[in-house]
Amino acid sequence: MGKCSLSRFASASVLSLLLLISACSSNNSKADPTLPASSVAPSETGQVSTAPDTPTKDMTIKFDPQGYLPRESTTKDPAVHKVMQELADEYTKLKPNIKIEFVEVTAPDRKAWLQARMLSKDAPDIFWTNFEETWTNYQKGWFLQMDPWLNKPNPYNDNQIWKDTFVPGIIDAVRAPDGNAYTIPGDGVAIGIYYNKTIFDKLSLTVPTTWTEFIEVQEKIKASGVIPMAFSTESASSGPWADTIMHSEFMLDKMNDIDASGNGRLEPNELVKAIKEGKFPLKEAVKQEYLLMKEWSQQWPKGFNAQIDEEQLFESGKAAMWMAGNAYSDYLNKSDFGFDYGVFSFPAITQDVASAASGKATKIYGPWGPAQWLVPGYLNQEDPEKVTAIMDFLMFLGSPDNMTRISAEGLTIPNIVGAVTPEGQEPFVNDIPLTIMQGYHALLDAPFKDKMKAAIQLYLNGDWTIDKFTDEVMKYYKEAADRMAEANPDWLK
Repeated sequence: MGKCSLSRFASASVLSLLLLISACSSNNSKADPTLPASSVAPSETGQVSTAPDTPTKDMTIKFDPQGYLPRESTTKDPAVHKVMQELADEYTKLKPNIKIEFVEVTAPDRKAWLQARMLSKDAPDIFWTNFEETWTNYQKGWFLQMDPWLNKPNPYNDNQIWKDTFVPGIIDAVRAPDGNAYTIPGDGVAIGIYYNKTIFDKLSLTVPTTWTEFIEVQEKIKASGVIPMAFSTESASSGPWADTIMHSEFMLDKMNDIDASGNGRLEPNELVKAIKEGKFPLKEAVKQEYLLMKEWSQQWPKGFNAQIDEEQLFESGKAAMWMAGNAYSDYLNKSDFGFDYGVFSFPAITQDVASAASGKATKIYGPWGPAQWLVPGYLNQEDPEKVTAIMDFLMFLGSPDNMTRISAEGLTIPNIVGAVTPEGQEPFVNDIPLTIMQGYHALLDAPFKDKMKAAIQLYLNGDWTIDKFTDEVMKYYKEAADRMAEANPDWLK
């Protein structure tokens, strides 16, 4: 996923991606914000936990909260962001010796910024980056390993072991190829298919749950003179998201032999190893996926291989459906486009239409929100006492009540058990398996992405046959695996 912000556009274009705390014991004294930092801190249930390891010396924690940066409204984004400032103030009342200083990262290239900051050892003490970025840089020692802290009790959540307070599977989702977690995944984002209820009601259509129903609904919409699906292969979202979901639906029941970590997600090292061993991708699965994609493309706007304003097509009522992120619902709620909307998950590709499919629906959801918190690795050696303070603050932010407040402002989905999903985001919290891999945009390396995009356009445009397309794609996978294995030889062990 790309850079995530809280603007109306962020949730629609994001995907190309989340994982703090001192050992504490409880007592029966009451919290007193005038006591030293090593004294007491209340949990949300009113229990009080001592935190003897929390430093008592004065220190400043520099915090890059990314999309949660406190600020007033702007012309580009009228929303006021204030929750992080409120929480920082509440924390410093508990720990008067600690100051939270917010840092705004304005660099257009976060990757270059991160490299420069790590080399000069002047990164914020807590910073944001998409967790996938850690997978290519953790070997350099840039990021603090979180597992030792995740195994400690959280004094702000009834002293439960911190890792156990996250929703199941989310910590595993952010693990790097070495098996370690370098990210605290506070919140997440999801993708759904938004649909125009006015058009559906006029045509007496029901929400599809299978691929066959999905195509039938779109054919009826097209016959009425409306574009069924706003979609462009030039988009940074539609094509990659479709590939993410569809390829996952084909591979969902074929994971055992290649998911070495057993976490239900295929990481880059697992994919590269599987490609080198001839176990991934499955040629027939690729062929069947893109035969369906070609069928579906008949329901997209004319010129779908060019840049199209998909959002405008949907908001104007010219297109009946559009894939977008969960925060887009808030923008629709605050706007008046003359129609009601609904959201549904991508339908299941059943085996009667594609024999290689798993037959199960999947959804895109992951820790790609603004609350992806990382800590510089060099601090562990240079200022371990500060690391303890940083992790205590992050655990404070990660309590159910505080993550409820954070997610409500960002319209993200909290990854903490007991935190409340923001109103209006309920359609995205459903019991459907998560996608098991990223699409072609983030699956392997940049040359692979570029070649895949070009091949998809040539095939959908009719210049390549399905056999030509499949053969070329299989070659691209092998070439990418060779490049990545050469750069990461440990992945083949």
